[in-house]
Amino acid sequence: MKRSLFCSLLCVGAVLALTPVATAQSVVPNADGALSAPASVPDTAEPNPGQLAPNAFGIGTQLIEIHAPNWMPQLNTANPNYVSGTGYVAPAATATSYYWTQLNLPIGSTVTNAYAFVYDNDSSNWSFQITAYEAAVYSTSPSVISMSSINSTSGTPGYTYITSSFTPFVIRGFVDLSGDSVANEVTYTLQLWCGAPSSTTNLRFWGSEVKWTRTISPAPGTATFNDVQPGDFGFQQVEALAASGITAGCGGGNFCPNAPLTRVQMAVFLAKALGLHWSS
Repeated sequence: MKRSLFCSLLCVGAVLALTPVATAQSVVPNADGALSAPASVPDTAEPNPGQLAPNAFGIGTQLIEIHAPNWMPQLNTANPNYVSGTGYVAPAATATSYYWTQLNLPIGSTVTNAYAFVYDNDSSNWSFQITAYEAAVYSTSPSVISMSSINSTSGTPGYTYITSSFTPFVIRGFVDLSGDSVANEVTYTLQLWCGAPSSTTNLRFWGSEVKWTRTISPAPGTATFNDVQPGDFGFQQVEALAASGITAGCGGGNFCPNAPLTRVQMAVFLAKALGLHWSS
């Protein structure tokens, strides 16, 4: 097998996510703690019960489920109460309640869909949003950025789910999302809040589901190797492997894309790409 072909197959299998760019709009919380919404693309897809293993590789859609025990109250909200035998939790008081959870996904992955699973049998409703928090490590103040619109339940649908509306975005660990031209550490969260219910058990939530995919970094404008130039087959994948430290080429500034791949070279590529290690 040629080295360039193997690199293309390896990148599709392992999907090396490096530093693609995400965009968003900067906002600040309103007086009630809710966030204003940016322009977005409506999402009409439904949750998919077929879930890939958390450690699956490849560029196919994967799911992460974040159950209620992994959510935390915020803005002086008390811990929610478990509704026995349901897996759902409910606000501890008949007051406006706010909850959030961190979205832990690999850097470079693309978030495509998000859902909140709730119960609504009240005149008050649930609202759902994805936000990013940019730290003030290298700037003067932190920022809160809306990554999605605010989507809510309406009426009294009972057990239902909320679909978040947003343009797919790439998870970044260090980037300027606020638009102040200063990059900072960034984390992503899911936000869920409700108005004051007439009864605490009238509003409940189970958790959330997020769809995401691994991505390969966009190809750079300048080639690393003399013999694999922009426009050549496998250029993006070869550059991703080089930037990841998986290959340094065959010497002399070349990659030798048409040279046969030995079993030893394949072992080196795979072990580095998958991070294989001895068990303890």
